[in-house]
Amino acid sequence: MTLNTARKIEWAFNAATVIIALPSAFVVQILEWIEQPFRWVLDGRNWISYKVGHKLMHMSDAVKDGTIKNDYCLRCYTARKAWKHLKEAEESGKEADI
Repeated sequence: MTLNTARKIEWAFNAATVIIALPSAFVVQILEWIEQPFRWVLDGRNWISYKVGHKLMHMSDAVKDGTIKNDYCLRCYTARKAWKHLKEAEESGKEADI
């Protein structure tokens, strides 16, 4: 079999599989369009939850009295994550690195 013949067979195979898969692709696309508003709601809820938790951490006594002084923690942690980190350090008996 020549390379040209193999190319033609491959092209025919790809065309046939595209035609067979096209209805499924339409269904998948429609389902993604239906899902998108719900995804926005969940993403928005996660974003708001992070912003509130982050703000509450900055308002806490641990940040104000200098217990938490790591720059990464101050930029990225929420109150729950900072509390968990401090609690784990307290239970292990070593000084917290936040």
